[in-house]
Amino acid sequence: VDAALTPLIRASGLCRPKGPCAVGLAVEVRRRIHVAAGAAPQKKFALLITTGALRSLEPSELQSALAHELGHVQLGHFQSREVRYGEERSDQAPVNGARDEVLRASRASDREEEFAADRYAVELLDRLPGDPGRGCTEMLLLLERLDLEQLTPGWGSWLSTHPTPAARLQALRATCGEKP
Repeated sequence: VDAALTPLIRASGLCRPKGPCAVGLAVEVRRRIHVAAGAAPQKKFALLITTGALRSLEPSELQSALAHELGHVQLGHFQSREVRYGEERSDQAPVNGARDEVLRASRASDREEEFAADRYAVELLDRLPGDPGRGCTEMLLLLERLDLEQLTPGWGSWLSTHPTPAARLQALRATCGEKP
């Protein structure tokens, strides 16, 4: 994880060079591939990685997944999601059909943030030493892997807040096709 994450943090400018940059890490024993980032007290952010991701993903795929999660950090998605989820839980939230509309709008924002984190990951991966244009290639490979992975049990709850890997692939192919 360190070998994949350290160059990304440097390239992102998330932490000052040679300054402290505490990142939390939790490894969850689960076969399914899953990488997530979240807010953490007294840390820049925290990562959750399943043993399935550590065992199954190629190093470049893991780095791409981590780049995507750094996108959530850099784009302020933790804060915007907290506001939206607070509105969902609010005692004053509308009831019946109007409440359903609030939930749909919130989930649509979640999905848009996933697309934005994918685009950020492409840009971040392109800042690393190596082949120009590697960001598109690496992210497309990761999303193809996730598209196959969604056939395994347990993906239903994840898809309630995320676009399908196929939808993300389609969006990223359009974005990458526009790059010179």
